[in-house]
Parts: sequence; C-alpha cells; structure tokens
Amino acid sequence: MKQTHIFWFLTMILLPFAGNGQTFYHTGNEEPVETDHLPGLVLAGGATDNSDAMKWMLERANGGDVVVLRATGSDGYNNYFFSQLGVDVNSVTTIVITSPEEADNEQVISTLNNAEVVFIAGGNQWHYVDNWRDTEMLATLNNLINEKQITIGGTSAGMAVLGEVVFTAENGTVWSSEALGNPYHWRVKLEKDFLDVPFMANTITDTHYNRLENDGNDRKGRHVAFMARMVADWDMPARGIAANEYTAIVVDETGKAMVFGHPSYPDYGYFLQKHGGTPEVCEQGEALTWHRNGKALKVYKVKGDFEGSGWFSLDNWEEGEGGEWQYWYVDEGELFETGANDDTGISPDFSEEHAIQIYPNPAGAVLNITIDHSRLPTNTKGAVMRILTSDGKVIHTLGAETDPGQSYTNHYSVDIDHLPAGIYLLEYHNGSRSRTLRWMKK
Repeated sequence: MKQTHIFWFLTMILLPFAGNGQTFYHTGNEEPVETDHLPGLVLAGGATDNSDAMKWMLERANGGDVVVLRATGSDGYNNYFFSQLGVDVNSVTTIVITSPEEADNEQVISTLNNAEVVFIAGGNQWHYVDNWRDTEMLATLNNLINEKQITIGGTSAGMAVLGEVVFTAENGTVWSSEALGNPYHWRVKLEKDFLDVPFMANTITDTHYNRLENDGNDRKGRHVAFMARMVADWDMPARGIAANEYTAIVVDETGKAMVFGHPSYPDYGYFLQKHGGTPEVCEQGEALTWHRNGKALKVYKVKGDFEGSGWFSLDNWEEGEGGEWQYWYVDEGELFETGANDDTGISPDFSEEHAIQIYPNPAGAVLNITIDHSRLPTNTKGAVMRILTSDGKVIHTLGAETDPGQSYTNHYSVDIDHLPAGIYLLEYHNGSRSRTLRWMKK
C-alpha cells in the first residue's frame, strides 16, 4: 500500500497549509501508519546535521511518521528526512508554531499523536519554552515520549530543551566569562520540569560547545555555571550533556549514549556530573568557585566517529568506552580541566583544542588564521597549513613554522575573495600532530 502511494505524493512534496496560525509542511503519504517503532533520543550539537545520527533516528521509526517542530523557518528538513538519507519513512510533517494558542490547536495535537519520531529544530529555545509550557502540545509530547515511547531528538535550541533543566535564553545567550563571573547573571535563566525525557533527569544540555564566543571562550564554563546553579538552587545531583558543533549523541532504550562525528575533526560529546560536593561560592554578584580539591566535576569526553562506537552509559553514569575521564573545577571564575590521574590544573585557555583559530567565520574576502604554538605539545619544524575544498581538493598551502626565540603566536591572512561561497577546510600538520577546522566562505 505504502509503495503505491509514494510516487504520487512525491509529485506533491512540501505541501504547505495553515491551520489557525501555525503552518504545516507535509511530504509523503497522507494516511499515517502504525509501526513497531523504537524509543530513543538524539542530541545534536547545532551545526550541519550529522547524517549518520539522523539515519539512526529515522530507523527508529521503522517506516513510520516523522514530525519536525519549529518556531521559525519552514520545510528545510522535509526532503532531507524523507528522501535524502536513504531511510524509508511514511511521511515528514513540519509544524511551525509561533504562540501558545497555536500549540493548543487540535490539528497540531492530532498530527503529533501519529508520530513515531519527533525532531525539534534549531533557533531560539526561548520560543519553545515560552510557546509550549502549560499547553496541550507539551503534555502530548511528554505522553508520546513516555507512553507511546517514540524517539525524540533536537539540534541546537532543540537539544537545549531536552534536559530536565533548560537554559531558556529568555534574556539572550550568555558567555562563559559572564556566567562564571556571576552565576546569577541576568542572562542565566534556568527552568526545570519542561520535557520529561528518559535518562535526562537532573541533566542540563548545552550545544555548539566548542564555538568561541566574543569573550574568547567556548561554552564549557557557562555549562558548569548552570550546573552550579542546579546544585545551589534546587539541591540537584547535577549532570550535563554537551556536544561540539558537528557532533551528535544518540541514546537507545538501554541508556547507551553513542557519539557520532568525523574522526578527523574535533567532534566530541561530553558527559558531566557533580562529583566533589557543592560549590564553595555560588552567590549573586560573586565569581563562582567550585573547587573541591580539583574534583568538583567528573567528565567523560568521547570522540565521535562514523559508527558511534564511542559511548557512555546514561543508565549508571559510570561505564563508557572510547573516551577519557577528566576532572573539571572552577577557581574564582576560571575553569580548569585535568586528566583523571593528573594533579596539575590546565586552564582551557591553554588547551591544544584552541591552539589554532580562524576568523571571521563565515569569512568574506580575507581569512585570518592565528596559531599559538605554545599550546601545541611538539615543535613546529616542518609545520604547514593547507586550505581545501569540502571534498578534499587542496587550493592553497603555506608554511606555519615559528623561528626559535621568536613569538609563539603567528598570524596569517589569506586572500579568499576569488573562492566561491561554500564550506572549506583548514588543515594544520607539524610532523606529529594534525588538526582540521571547518570554515565557511560567504
């Protein structure tokens, strides 16, 4: 039956229709199906979608119906989910909801109830929190997750609302320096008891984890500050799950969290848990101190790959494979990371991960590159950089060495005005280490 309908409906792909304000975009068969679907969870880091993780998610539907929820935008996921990933689904419906009244619409509830997979797109999580809380749609989602046992996923803002505690972004985003400098900063707005997702109790998520903000820091510090607030305000055994931008974490029905990413890129998933007691200082207007002998948080860091072979157990928060244990702590507003067997604190400002920076990104006529060789553990003899297209074609090569006795930091400017818009790679090699960064030409 389904196969006889697919061709006819492919001629009518992306049919938009409105219902009392909200907009629906439907692709595929009109009649929903019931399947032997599987429960699951997808937490995506917020940049380009990881297709391996998205395939895993669609396979959980077992040929069923997929619903995408958005607060802005339109049908960007419809064709991607329905026909581009090679996984057979009955239909994909995107619903754009812009108010609580739209979230209570009967057609929205009916469409959701037919879903075997629900995916929450990116954007601004405050739109989700503000438009969904105390609505019939939120109650329906929680029922689908826990009674029908669908798979639910989200990217960026969509991932941000999947923990028991949510950074709402009601007052906009917050930088790590702001949150660590004052965990009660006016932009640090947290809310709990939103979605009720298995294995996400006492947990707050964060996305775009490795993206440097305007204060020069990534998002690790703010995530730790959120967790400190959970402990101080609600006496919770705080946990955190985070994903770098091109990384996705999928969780099966047993709580096994598998990390998907590109093995050549810094695609990591992080699993944080309160370890050494409550914060020493977590007060309005005061810099956070959560030291606890250098073991305030215990963190399992997992490298992603194409198969999701690295994993961590959300069932017991003790077991994992393919990752490394770390301790994190905060001293007067500064975050430090150590290896589980390392007693020497290493500030993330001097970590290898941030040794090479590119800006602006997206870039226009010129790409700027900064290399801090003091953050790289080996010498720079023979170091080179290459600019490549996304499919690996080398289009520019330049040396990246530091002369003995000179500054450890080198700055480069590369003319890229002639390049067409698109995604490119920057590769750095110094004989023993290799790093690859993605960037965009606008």
